[in-house]
Amino acid sequence: MKLVRYGAPGAERPGLWLDATASEPARILDVRGMAFDMDDYDARFWRTFGLDRLRGLLLEKKLKTIPAEGVRLGPPIARPRQIICLDRNFRDHAQEMKMDTPVSEFPGYFLKSPGALCGPYDSILLRPGMDCVDAEVELAVVIGRRARDVQEADAWSYVGGLTIMNDVSNRDLQKARPHNFFAKSADTFGPLGPWLVTCDEIPQPYALTMQQRLNGDVLQKSSTAHMIFRVEVVLADLTRVMTLEPGDVISMGTPGGIGSAHHPPRLLRDGDVVECAIDALGAQRNSVAMSGG
Repeated sequence: MKLVRYGAPGAERPGLWLDATASEPARILDVRGMAFDMDDYDARFWRTFGLDRLRGLLLEKKLKTIPAEGVRLGPPIARPRQIICLDRNFRDHAQEMKMDTPVSEFPGYFLKSPGALCGPYDSILLRPGMDCVDAEVELAVVIGRRARDVQEADAWSYVGGLTIMNDVSNRDLQKARPHNFFAKSADTFGPLGPWLVTCDEIPQPYALTMQQRLNGDVLQKSSTAHMIFRVEVVLADLTRVMTLEPGDVISMGTPGGIGSAHHPPRLLRDGDVVECAIDALGAQRNSVAMSGG
């Protein structure tokens, strides 16, 4: 299944994306219109076996749908409790950032503000003085049930689905501040989506091509096969010390090729268009605009 949230910012409704067929274009199943108590893709949805209920809706004879064309998509989950990001999870990215690749047996983490999230086709807004901003295509994991002391062999049973995160980053702030949080957490610096794809539709999560294009030029192209720490390792590691709750997001790091590492640098500017795509998970397309302050 492909979970979406559609409608105006702050007023999104939960839906299911129904791909185009030979006889009709893509449509969106109106989940709330068919099950009034399924208000959003939030923590309650995950706690009340929401995915199983969605599968039941799809079996009904009369589906309430709307045409997908022209409908705004928001982030495919309601604002999560936390976004945990992996640092230096691709060797080529660590090298281009002039960092050593991890030498310990454990991943490195930082947080990104949930307030940075925006829709997969919304504008990325730059404020005055943001002169060195990059896009980063990343695989994002959404937790589907409460996870504590997870064993690697069981890790995927805790995953609700996968989606795309563009971890937009202010490199000037990243250099000036001791931690990544401030450089990564500006409003609109986290396009998410377009869909949250359930794991049954992705049998090979470590064979997905990842790509970022800027104004049509490919800057990043890699594969989830090149991640240093895989999802099961990360979930086992995190849950040794913390409980992950349904709806939490873990963004698995970006490969090499970011714009600031190109010669000359390819930084985000007013009027640019950024596209981030991952096999089976769709593609984002975000314009870049100045917010005016």
